[in-house]
Amino acid sequence: MFGAFIRAVLSAGAAVLIAAILSFILGFFLPFLGPEDELLYRSFAAVAEHNLLVMMLAVCAALVARAVVEARPGGL
Repeated sequence: MFGAFIRAVLSAGAAVLIAAILSFILGFFLPFLGPEDELLYRSFAAVAEHNLLVMMLAVCAALVARAVVEARPGGL
């Protein structure tokens, strides 16, 4: 399980970096998606706003999945 924690820490660091890059890039693309009241614009704005949260939830889900696999006597 110790290896899973190390991978989770490395994944969290990568998630923060990727979230920052994604927020920076989406800031340039949002004006080209149309008016602010359209669904496409609002969807991408929500992704730009909550991308770090989604990535951290994915890292936590992977950590929990690894804990479940290692907690069983026979693995999967």
